[in-house]
Amino acid sequence: MSRDDGRRDGLMDGRLRTVLLMAVAIGAFIEVGTSHQRYDLLVDGFALAAVGVVGAAAVLGSESTALARQRDRLEPESRPTTAVPVCRYIAGPAAPQPQPPKPRPFLRERPTDLSVPRFGDGARAQGYPWLLPERTVQNGIAADEATVGAFTVRAASVIGPGHRCSQPAEPRQDSYRIGRSRDSRYAIVAVADGLSSAAWSDAGATTASSRAVTLLREQIETVGFGGLDVKELYGRIAESVAAHAAGRGVDTSHVATVLITAVLAEPDANGVAKAWITWLGDSSAWTLDPRVPQWRFSAGEAKDRTAAVVSNEVAGRLPDTPQLAMGQYVTLAPGAALALVTDGIGDAWADPAGNVNEYFANAWRSPVPATRFTADVGFDAPQCLDDRTAVVMWNGDRA
Repeated sequence: MSRDDGRRDGLMDGRLRTVLLMAVAIGAFIEVGTSHQRYDLLVDGFALAAVGVVGAAAVLGSESTALARQRDRLEPESRPTTAVPVCRYIAGPAAPQPQPPKPRPFLRERPTDLSVPRFGDGARAQGYPWLLPERTVQNGIAADEATVGAFTVRAASVIGPGHRCSQPAEPRQDSYRIGRSRDSRYAIVAVADGLSSAAWSDAGATTASSRAVTLLREQIETVGFGGLDVKELYGRIAESVAAHAAGRGVDTSHVATVLITAVLAEPDANGVAKAWITWLGDSSAWTLDPRVPQWRFSAGEAKDRTAAVVSNEVAGRLPDTPQLAMGQYVTLAPGAALALVTDGIGDAWADPAGNVNEYFANAWRSPVPATRFTADVGFDAPQCLDDRTAVVMWNGDRA
């Protein structure tokens, strides 16, 4: 029942009691004022007693109504619908509540990639997001593993941090190809590095490496391992690269690339293998003795690291100067390894101030899975921003 309904009920009870009191009083006076033949005093006494009882009841009812009204005034306007606990703890000042976390700002840099080896403070560009070039190009990462006769091969090429985060992003300008002779007695490798100044150098590098493996296979079948000819090889490769430039309607300088190749012959009776290496430009060949934790420079265009500034200018390139290509033979003892690398790795290995060479000598002392090999090629080191490609051949299948 609402408070207004209670007030109306109390008001009606008060009026009823007043009417009743007046009726009894009138009746009492009539009774007292009228003469009785018998028991007049007794009747008068009962009448007066009734009047007193009704009057007391009226007074008490009025007081009860007044108390009820006062209680209603003291009660709050609204009462909770749920039960109030009998005991309630008196809490002190509320402790400050933690604020909800603010939205994180857009991260310009990716988290550190723990899967790749890091040297020193690394390169800032290593943490930037990978972007895509405006045109369709080859993949940013390529990798292979294979066994050719007695040789175990691992290969990987990773776009450099400086190329993949620039605006606009550049394609991976390195390219490699691995192959074999029909009888698997010879392993064939070609590694090309397109010049950064050439707009279509990635296409030139891809053409050069692919054509090199094809032509070397042909030479092995026609003239044998002892009759390989560096001048003929690079002359024909240059023709293919120049034809590619003509097909695109661009000058040959727009597809400029350097190249290094290797043909490994099956080991002799003592397990020693011979490799024929040719090169044009600053890619390089390195050998590793498993007993010595260091890659040794074996062939290629060595850079002058005694100068104040190390120049990246190359003396020869394809397709313009194939006549400058050079070749030589190297030998691999059992368990030794031969690596063909672009300058993205070769420069780091040649730097005496760092420990990159030592790390790779220990990490690649023997064949590793292609996934691990690729992660190593994607290493993080200060000022190492160029594309990096490595093809390693171990003399002896110890995978």
